[in-house]
Amino acid sequence: MIVTRQRRKTFPWSRVLLPLIAIALVAFAFVWQPSRNEIVNGPLAPVWRASAPMADTIAGPFHFAAQNQAMTDLKHQILQLQHQVTAAQNASKSKDRQISRLQAQITQFESQAANAKAAKPSASSGSPIAAGSAAAGTGTSAQAGPTTGDLSAGATPDMRRTAQYWANMEPQNAAKVVQKLPSAYVARVMSLMSPDAAGAILDALPAAVAARLTQEHPELRR
Repeated sequence: MIVTRQRRKTFPWSRVLLPLIAIALVAFAFVWQPSRNEIVNGPLAPVWRASAPMADTIAGPFHFAAQNQAMTDLKHQILQLQHQVTAAQNASKSKDRQISRLQAQITQFESQAANAKAAKPSASSGSPIAAGSAAAGTGTSAQAGPTTGDLSAGATPDMRRTAQYWANMEPQNAAKVVQKLPSAYVARVMSLMSPDAAGAILDALPAAVAARLTQEHPELRR
């Protein structure tokens, strides 16, 4: 038995070449603007209008896929914007709470200052024994209070919290709060802050207020 090797057949390029050339020419005719205008507006216009719905039907799935991709991108952008809005709202609420706490402290300090001013005339118009007692109490308070060399000595937890609030605020906002408070209290609170934070608030204060505060309390010139 003799087995002969069959020769591998070559691909019939001659059969495919002509259709490929024809397809390329048709595509070029639609891409090239002068020929496209001639097809759309010339003698072949009825054929073009008749075949347009069929072309739209064939290209429909591709348009649908493109629309789905555009909708997906749009949803992603919307989610990103919603996250940014939520973060901004949370930051705004945190600042509002901080301002409310500081405003409550200001109201408390103003009330204490008003009570102290109202108590001074009654103490001075009392009997000599009451005046002596008041003087003795004042002397005791002065001895118990901090020396001018260390304003942070004997600071209360409320003062430390206030110093932390002021350090976390914008210097301009903290300066607006500082101008409404007694300078002695402001000096004690600022002595609990870092030199950079206290210096930023002093820079944000009006020149006259900052000069008076540092003149009365030289310890702040750090």
